Amino acid sequence: MDKWYPGLNLTKLGLKNAWLSVDGLKKMQNLTHLALEFVRLDDEDLNQLNECFPCLHTLNLIGVGGLKDPKIHLLQLKTCHWEVSNVPQSLVVHAPNLVSLELKCVRPDRLILDTPSLSTLNLTIEKLGATFQVDGLVSLTILRIESLDLSSLFSSLVDSRAIKTLQLELPGSASQYDLLEAVNPDYLLRMLASIGEVKLAPRFSRELAVCLALSTDSRFKSCLKKLLIHVPQSESSLKLTPLFRICAPLCEVTVLFHAESADAIRRDAISCMQRFAGIRWQWGTWR
Repeated sequence: MDKWYPGLNLTKLGLKNAWLSVDGLKKMQNLTHLALEFVRLDDEDLNQLNECFPCLHTLNLIGVGGLKDPKIHLLQLKTCHWEVSNVPQSLVVHAPNLVSLELKCVRPDRLILDTPSLSTLNLTIEKLGATFQVDGLVSLTILRIESLDLSSLFSSLVDSRAIKTLQLELPGSASQYDLLEAVNPDYLLRMLASIGEVKLAPRFSRELAVCLALSTDSRFKSCLKKLLIHVPQSESSLKLTPLFRICAPLCEVTVLFHAESADAIRRDAISCMQRFAGIRWQWGTWR
């Protein structure tokens, strides 16, 4: 087990692959950037970290073990990247000046974000626990979600907020039927139509076809001005018409074909595009 005694005048500190004790750790008022990666930390609630680094502006906790009920309580924190390696019962972030948070976790029973200034949230989570509490989030405009617990996340983070950019992805093991069970197709389309810019990542785009095929409601006013979608290799997945129908007039749609897509898929997609003259089209490739 290592004792860490960095210079008290440091402003940036990064530590990797270590087992750290907080016994005797001194307060470092000048430290504004801290990164701990693949570290076991003997500070199960993060009380010592909060106390000894009160002036942090940037905090990265990647694969930090030894945490039970961690609570980040940093009043000056602006940016945080937290990848939780184990499955603690609760996760709490109390940071009134935080503007950007990337959080990857599994299914904490309690997830509390007391972050009223947060404008960008990148959330990867298997499932929300019984307690999910957010304080205001009145500034939230950019949201990325990777999860199958979509209905809960949409109702908590999207429905009552003015989200400008929404990015959606699915876990690697998800299937079309998982997506169908996760969210009602009509609700999904209506929710996407309420956002100004929507980006659908490769796995979400791939599994969207079945969900779209069962949608019956697309007769509503749309705010969607920009859409990005990844077209998979499989021709059977190219059933995107319901999605294009919810695009607002003069919407800019970027269609990315898989680099190994057959020419027939590209021709069918372009034929589909020609039926929507009010859309401004762009296309490219992805791998």
